[in-house]
Amino acid sequence: MHIKCIVDVSKIPLSREEWNRLISQNETNTLFQTYEWFISWWEVFGYTCRLCFLVIYDGNTPIGFAPLTSSTKSGKSRTIQFIGQNKSDYLDFVTPIRKAEAVNLIIDFLFNNLNDWDRIILNNIPRESSTNKLIQQACRKHGLRFLKNRSIRCPYLQIEGRHKEVNKLINKYSNKRPFNYFRKQGRLEFRLLNEDDARKHLPIFISQHIQRWADTPSPSLFNNPFNQLFYENLTEHLSHTDWLHFSVVELNGTAISYHYGFDYNGKMYWYKPSYNTDYSTRSPGTLLIRFLIETALSNQRQELDFTIGNEPFKRRFANEMRHNVKLQIFRKNTTFWVHSARLHTGKLKRHIFE
Repeated sequence: MHIKCIVDVSKIPLSREEWNRLISQNETNTLFQTYEWFISWWEVFGYTCRLCFLVIYDGNTPIGFAPLTSSTKSGKSRTIQFIGQNKSDYLDFVTPIRKAEAVNLIIDFLFNNLNDWDRIILNNIPRESSTNKLIQQACRKHGLRFLKNRSIRCPYLQIEGRHKEVNKLINKYSNKRPFNYFRKQGRLEFRLLNEDDARKHLPIFISQHIQRWADTPSPSLFNNPFNQLFYENLTEHLSHTDWLHFSVVELNGTAISYHYGFDYNGKMYWYKPSYNTDYSTRSPGTLLIRFLIETALSNQRQELDFTIGNEPFKRRFANEMRHNVKLQIFRKNTTFWVHSARLHTGKLKRHIFE
């Protein structure tokens, strides 16, 4: 096994089909690892960083990869991180074959062949992924210091094998009440948007999201036109698949809520919702989630994954919890001690105020 570092996206030696075939065999296999996700992000945000795409070969055959970028802060310190790290809820190396050897090879290459980095930040690796342990072992081998940050909660609703429990949940009075209200107001419809409708409704969804978060401490991400372009790009790249689950709830033909999510590998993924603020007192979000759960049930999906974040509305519907971890690797001891002090100060503050 050996590694090549690709710095030109056009030189990546994998077709879309080859890329996704490796993903399908990988320990972490979500939409956030697919070629469609990668290229949608790169075409919009690739200008902000330098590609550092590590391809693992067995002879002349690519058998895995580490999708990384590098960037410079203030013209000084260089950081290596996952591609799309700021948008992706689950991230990992793609090492479906001889994983322990492959991960060790990745860290070896970063240590011995790339000398211009100060810190490697690997966000949102699923805690159950063996990548975590293998990276730490490889770091110890090279005397590299690392930090494992506090876990990030990822609630999900387990459906498979628990249909009775899930049906009871969606028929609970507080969860059914919005449905009963809107149904009395006229024609209530939940539908999955097809390719043409998705293009038509995307600007409406974006506008609705901007309005929903206006005048709040957390303005809409769509105030940034690059984020709008990313969603447009992703919609196009996913159009040849059945992975995009872009749905709308309409009352008398008017959109009262949207969900831009995914249906991938037997699971549904919560990603970006919005709702019409004219109906905010009537819980359109609860109505939307109820429809999504019903869809997951009828389509025999394993779960509805609410992805990263432990907001109260997620806990209300979830019955299980996953965790992501953040790993930081440091080339210099001084950099490690600075970030270690910050991490422990943050832990102390949480301990005092929580």
